[in-house]
Amino acid sequence: MKHKRLLEGLVFFLFIFWIYAAVIKLADISMWRFQLREQPFADALTDPLAFGLPALQFVIAALLISKKTLKWGLYSGALLLVIFSGYIALIKLNFFEHVPCSCAGIIRSFGWTEHLIFNIAILILTIIAIFQIKRPQSDLATLGVQLS
Repeated sequence: MKHKRLLEGLVFFLFIFWIYAAVIKLADISMWRFQLREQPFADALTDPLAFGLPALQFVIAALLISKKTLKWGLYSGALLLVIFSGYIALIKLNFFEHVPCSCAGIIRSFGWTEHLIFNIAILILTIIAIFQIKRPQSDLATLGVQLS
């Protein structure tokens, strides 16, 4: 029962996280687009990223709702967090010619270091959830969780 509640709590938190991440971008789309233009990407990527990234975050949240798609949601979320964290790591390592503002993140007051720590923390929670669903099916069945 304890593992089932942990999994449910993690999935609920991650669902809220991905919804919030998408909504905060779309709530002020002009600011989000401006922030994307400040990043070291080609300008042609601004609109696809401005709308595509929140759409992807909504899709990840939606995948977390169903037991049939839960694994896909967790793996997709983990992959996106790894990509975000890798991008931030490249910024911290001065890979790009200029360091863009970190204002495009989920918590606007964070700098790049705080964003990296935050992303890694969310990634760790996602990995914990993945390990919870990877428990032997017999253990999950006794908890009332069926992930087939």
